[in-house]
Amino acid sequence: MPDPAASPGPRRWRRRLLVLLILAVGLAGFAALQKFKPRPAVRPVVKQLPLVRVQALAFVEGALPVAGHGLVRPRAEVVLGTEVAGRVVEVGASLVSGGSFKTGEVLVRLDVEPFRAALAQAQADRQSAAAALQLAEQLLRRTQELIEKGFLSRQTLDERVAGRDQARAALARTEAVERQRAIDLERTVVRAPFTGRVLAERVDVGDTVQPGRELARIFAERDLEIAVSLTDRDMALVPDLWAKVGKGRADAGVRADARTGGAASVMVEHGGLRYRWPAIVDRVEAAVDSTTRTFNVVVRVHDPTQRGRPDVSGAPEGPPLLVGMYARVEVAGRDQGRYALLPRKALRDGDRVWLLTAEDAVTIRQVRVLSVGDESIAVAADGLSEGMPAVISDLPVVTEGLSVRVVETR
Repeated sequence: MPDPAASPGPRRWRRRLLVLLILAVGLAGFAALQKFKPRPAVRPVVKQLPLVRVQALAFVEGALPVAGHGLVRPRAEVVLGTEVAGRVVEVGASLVSGGSFKTGEVLVRLDVEPFRAALAQAQADRQSAAAALQLAEQLLRRTQELIEKGFLSRQTLDERVAGRDQARAALARTEAVERQRAIDLERTVVRAPFTGRVLAERVDVGDTVQPGRELARIFAERDLEIAVSLTDRDMALVPDLWAKVGKGRADAGVRADARTGGAASVMVEHGGLRYRWPAIVDRVEAAVDSTTRTFNVVVRVHDPTQRGRPDVSGAPEGPPLLVGMYARVEVAGRDQGRYALLPRKALRDGDRVWLLTAEDAVTIRQVRVLSVGDESIAVAADGLSEGMPAVISDLPVVTEGLSVRVVETR
């Protein structure tokens, strides 16, 4: 009879063999997967170069324009008022904001009746004084005749002479009053002192006005001007700018002769287009700006009423030049030979630019700066090559020979 305790032995060993077999098959499968799985592609490490935008150097020759900006302002602006008090009975049709008028045109008329009455009274007073003088002269003549005959004393003669002199003085006084009343009557009509336009008006029919009250602000429309601020470097580029120093009007700074003033051009943006007017350099204002240390150069436009000439062929005519417009001014400078125009951000450390070699490596080059504007600079062509790329974007750190990548060429 078999032993019951010995029967589980073969089954136990079979389970152990089965477990070992399963482990062996798993290990074999894992080894096969590790051996035959796809390997990742190995790529070389790429060095990231800074990205820059560049603009190729393009040289031009001749006169370098000097540019600036300023507001259009009237050369002659007047506060219109009356010299006598009175009631307004008429306001000229042109005395409205933006209205145009001619020299001598009636702009405001006051009620004349009080002034006519005052003039009539002054005339009557003059006539009375004239009659009194005539009587005093007759009495003086009769007194002289009686004194010669011995009927009157010298004291009476002195009294008659004094009476005549007083009558003469009274007549002169009444004549002066009459002239003043006549002038006051003329001043009831306010006429335009020149041909111009109205900036603003503050009067209407029925108003009672006093001397010194502002009725309107007017300006001469034929001569508008723009004052632009230029640095001493820009001033040096304009030929003969100081030739008229000390020869201008005392109230207008340094005035340039109208026939010899430097050529200039005034430009205004309107409706997405640029329009221009011819102008001349009129004068340099007498003082340097204490804050910016710049010079104010005044450019005068002869005929701002003409329509602006567009820069684009076939574009419509522009507006006339108006007071308050923001304008760009270009003054013809002296001949600078060959030079290049670049965006202002291309200038580094005052007198350096970053250029690129054929291998796209940065080379730092010192240049001779001719002018610095709001948006562009002009540098002399000395030692520079036509078409050489100039870096116009910023980099945190730049060293000589730094390699870069160009993303845009303009």
